[in-house]
Amino acid sequence: MTIHRTSNETWAYDFRYLGKRHRQRFKSREKALVAEAQKRTELNMGFVHNERLTFREAAQLFFENHSKPNKRSWQDDQRKFKVLNEMFGNKRLVDFNPLDIQNMRTFLEQKGLKSGTIDHYHALAKTVFNMMNYWRKFNGYNPAKGVKLKREYDVHLRFLSKEEINQLEKHLPASIYPYFIGALFTGMRRGEICGLTWENVILPLRDIYIPNSKSGKARHIPMSSTLYDLLLKLKSNAKKETDFVFGTLSPYYISHKFVKVCKKLGIRNARWHDIRHTFASQLVMAEVNIYLVSKWLGHSSVKTTEKYYAHLSPDYRKEEIQKLNKLSIYTQKNEWTNFGQTFEDLTELQKSKFDSLSSVETIK
Repeated sequence: MTIHRTSNETWAYDFRYLGKRHRQRFKSREKALVAEAQKRTELNMGFVHNERLTFREAAQLFFENHSKPNKRSWQDDQRKFKVLNEMFGNKRLVDFNPLDIQNMRTFLEQKGLKSGTIDHYHALAKTVFNMMNYWRKFNGYNPAKGVKLKREYDVHLRFLSKEEINQLEKHLPASIYPYFIGALFTGMRRGEICGLTWENVILPLRDIYIPNSKSGKARHIPMSSTLYDLLLKLKSNAKKETDFVFGTLSPYYISHKFVKVCKKLGIRNARWHDIRHTFASQLVMAEVNIYLVSKWLGHSSVKTTEKYYAHLSPDYRKEEIQKLNKLSIYTQKNEWTNFGQTFEDLTELQKSKFDSLSSVETIK
């Protein structure tokens, strides 16, 4: 073994393998012995780690070999890497520690980013270190594991009211209107709406097939009568099965136009993604099984759907209110409102099915 004591009272291994020098310091002789044996084993098996690998180089490897080939959201990774590289692009992976990740979170927070967005940056950095380990480009501790994600979800979702939907139907440009109705009656994400082609729309079965969801799983979405009528009209203008169903506009264009119209109409705090929330909310309030809602939305787990929408279910609310009614503080005082009866009155307004969500006008 080539272990020796250094001038600063640490222990190090120092040896050459195929003409390349390998050395590393440790606090104790025992750790140096174990590390040297592991290093020699890895070298013999063909695992060559680059101790000079910088975060910028690792990010580029990850982006070219993982993000672009496998992720629909690879452009989001590209934007995040630009920010991360400005912070520590030239820093070697072996020099990272959890404090660097914490400083990253603090910096992004000072820039005004929300905790959920900061978590995405954190998770991306964590994945880069994991993949470098997996690809045998780096052998060391993942510093992102030493800092916890906040995971603060805003469960108070914004969804459109019937009055807002009626306003939008009347004032949206003709080019945006089909996208709006498609999103309103399918809950498809912006990119899925823009990328849908006729080969994945089966009108006789009233079925829409999404081959690549954000979760990585394919899914099917049934058509309501309103959507079916719209698609029949659009189909008459289609020339090929590979044509886009709703048009050739970009995702960024339709969301920008949508927000612009909302501001003009006085509809506050509305984003294109809120149309998806509207679809899901209306289904849950109409007592559609939350498992089906989860499948139609393309969530990776039904727990995600429950986290955001379960509180809107009449059964859920009825059960919770009945529990409240059992508390003595309510049952002992006659002057308290009868929550159970009040709930029964309210839920009668929520019994309509999704086909009656809005009075969609025929496209002219």
